[in-house]
Amino acid sequence: MKKTLLLVLWLLPLGCGLIEPDSEVLTLFVGPEQVECMVFIPTTCLQVRFSPDGNWENFSDLIEEFDFERGFFYELRVRRVSIADPPADASSLRWILLELIS
Repeated sequence: MKKTLLLVLWLLPLGCGLIEPDSEVLTLFVGPEQVECMVFIPTTCLQVRFSPDGNWENFSDLIEEFDFERGFFYELRVRRVSIADPPADASSLRWILLELIS
């Protein structure tokens, strides 16, 4: 009984969303322009890279709390959270802005 109670108390923060099990903090570099891209439908994507000298990649996901303004390069600290069983037409990742570095 004590083991069960301890297990429940240990898992409680996980169930309440206090701990995000599949998350990672990353630095993301965002380019100054959006580009046309194709996800499920034609849309616009940010241009991002994961290192200062990496290749630019199309990025169609939303970064929570980030307001893109055309013409500026951004360096962001973000949390990438894996979503278990996302809808078929949605991303399996959630991106959350932690800090606008520059």
